[in-house]
Amino acid sequence: MSLRPDPFFKPVQDAGPASGWAKSPYELIKGNRGPKGWQLFLGTSVVIFWGFSRLGAGNKKRTEQKLWERQEKYALVSLLQNEADREYLMREQKLHAQEAKIMSEVPGWEVGKSPYYSLTRWTPSHIMDSNKSNQKK
Repeated sequence: MSLRPDPFFKPVQDAGPASGWAKSPYELIKGNRGPKGWQLFLGTSVVIFWGFSRLGAGNKKRTEQKLWERQEKYALVSLLQNEADREYLMREQKLHAQEAKIMSEVPGWEVGKSPYYSLTRWTPSHIMDSNKSNQKK
């Protein structure tokens, strides 16, 4: 069972002396606590803006470089295609001559005509030198 507190009890509160506490010889020296909040906000905003401007400038430069490279490729495509067509024709003529030599004894054989010839669609034949067919790639 607990005791009831005394109804007439008045607590005594501790307090400092009326004249105040004595000055300490080691006084706290408050230093500079750094930049203010608005200064931090402004500084980071400037840095972020500068970074995004550099990013945009780099993107523009990279886009111009890609456009320039693409234009160079477009200028060279006709020359490269012409060279590939010439090589294709040279290999085709060589293989037709070889085919004529091999199939000379077969009656009714037409050199260069595919047995899968179709009137509706033309596809280029797969030209490959027979001497190179067994080589490793």
